[in-house]
Amino acid sequence: MKHRPLSGASVGALAFMLLHALSVPLHAQTDTTVTAEETVVKGVNPADNLTKFELLPKFTMIDGDADISISTLTLKYDRAIRGLYGVNIELPVAYFSSPFVDEFGIGDLNLRGRVQFRTRFATWIVGVEAVFPIASADALGTGKFQLNPVLVGVYPFSPETFIAVVAKHYFSVAGDEDRADIVQGQYRVLAAYASKGGWWLLADPQVWVDYENDERVHFAPEAEVGRMIAPLVGVWIRGGAHVSGDWEKDDWTVSGGVRFISF
Repeated sequence: MKHRPLSGASVGALAFMLLHALSVPLHAQTDTTVTAEETVVKGVNPADNLTKFELLPKFTMIDGDADISISTLTLKYDRAIRGLYGVNIELPVAYFSSPFVDEFGIGDLNLRGRVQFRTRFATWIVGVEAVFPIASADALGTGKFQLNPVLVGVYPFSPETFIAVVAKHYFSVAGDEDRADIVQGQYRVLAAYASKGGWWLLADPQVWVDYENDERVHFAPEAEVGRMIAPLVGVWIRGGAHVSGDWEKDDWTVSGGVRFISF
């Protein structure tokens, strides 16, 4: 029997567990009385500079007609430094499925650094991401070493709402000469509402531009719902799909996460 460690069904099961966690009353997750202040949403706003560990399951239907998909479980650790700086590391375990080949292993390693600048009205974040092409199979990674700058501006309308504008560029600078070069842009607008009871809703429309291939465009809005199930533990689920553009980077995605926060 063929072993399929991270099939779409597996990620679906993880998503079900996340939904179950969302539905469990908060008081059942802790033995202490939890106040509204203690259950404030943490880690959703990009300006929240926190030390945290996250488990991030995701299923991406790359091409539904051809039955090509990839399932990942990403391990992410983020370290805050002096409240203004931060570094994180991210490594996915992935399963690629298609009618022609199945691959299971690790994906590319991501290392990131960032610094924040606070002004009277907004928080600005400047960061850079280094991608190391260590994937155990071609289908699980890009084959390219990348240096990807990112700029984020966050404006809070109130303690419960914010909007963030994110611009990130992907540049391959070395790697397998037989793999495609990467020159892409990702542009996002995050709009979120976080209740005092620990719930949050987030809209995340995304525009991708492939500058290496005639500036073709992929527009894929995503939405997320989550909850703090304990003062320092949050869970969420999100979904998105390609809705327009001449570049169908993928058909649709469903993902989730568990965030464990430490200070």
